[in-house]
Amino acid sequence: MYFLGSGGETVQGAVYSALKSAMAWRYLLVTATLLSGCKQVLVEASSWWSLAMNPIQIPEVYIIGAQPLCSQLAGLSQGQKKLCQLYRDHMQYIGEGAKTGIKECQHQFRHRRWNCSTVDNTSVFGRVMQIGSRETAFTYGISAAGVVHAISRACREGELATCGCSRAARPKDLPRDWLWGGCGDNVEYGYRFAKEFVDAREREKIYQKGTYDSARTFMNLHNNEAGRRVN
Repeated sequence: MYFLGSGGETVQGAVYSALKSAMAWRYLLVTATLLSGCKQVLVEASSWWSLAMNPIQIPEVYIIGAQPLCSQLAGLSQGQKKLCQLYRDHMQYIGEGAKTGIKECQHQFRHRRWNCSTVDNTSVFGRVMQIGSRETAFTYGISAAGVVHAISRACREGELATCGCSRAARPKDLPRDWLWGGCGDNVEYGYRFAKEFVDAREREKIYQKGTYDSARTFMNLHNNEAGRRVN
């Protein structure tokens, strides 16, 4: 299995311009030994990533008959459907974040045998996500990062009812000749919401400790967190 995070061999990534300008996307891959004799875990046939393939153009449509619409969105777990009902205006931006993550994944792997290509609008990446590989680890991380970025930006632009601009002070690394408007991306909110939504599916799973399934769930949660922290 592969984990994104500290403690492993550093792999320099290209500039992660799609999610945060002037920030290098650097990630570490730590190899964990696969549990011997365990069957390969099968991931769900659908994923919340499908929101990128079936974008929600008009969030206002969720105002009427919200519950049926949320329940009909492909790829959402029960917990994610509940969050959809509570935060209907967020769904469009979750889809945008997933789409940004997919595009960045395709850019980073464009010269490799597996280039992050999508196979359908439901499972998105298909059977390749069944393997606990570094490609899978990167995909989980980059998708989570995309959601943080999209939600944070939507807060700043006043698109979401439950958040606004960041209250953070002027960034220390901002050039002196640049004007600071005092309204930055609300990364704190974006991080919290992305953690709640993206991790919901994994946290709903209950596996016996020490099994492959349990280890895979932990791997997914770890890589989601690594992705959120790049913002």
